[in-house]
Amino acid sequence: MNTAAQGGSGMFFFLIIAAMFIFILFSGRGQKKREEQRMAKVNALQKGDGVILPGGVVGTVAGFKDNALEVKIAENVKITVLKSGIVGFVNSNEPAAKGGSN
Repeated sequence: MNTAAQGGSGMFFFLIIAAMFIFILFSGRGQKKREEQRMAKVNALQKGDGVILPGGVVGTVAGFKDNALEVKIAENVKITVLKSGIVGFVNSNEPAAKGGSN
């Protein structure tokens, strides 16, 4: 009777490992798809488009270099940022910051 119990627990262990493998496989595919969409948006940027940099810095694209963008973050202040460093995009139809001080 012990062999039947051992065989059942081995099958259960195998099913748990298979479920974890499938979960990891599909979660990685979703992340890869989101990254490809983000990079497509980065590659489609034009001068004057708003971008969000790490740390919440908001600026506008002022120029392009090999694998980088020149971003204007203030009057007479431009920084060079790698394309992979762009974390978000500012919708040109809406202001970057909503609301204000009352």
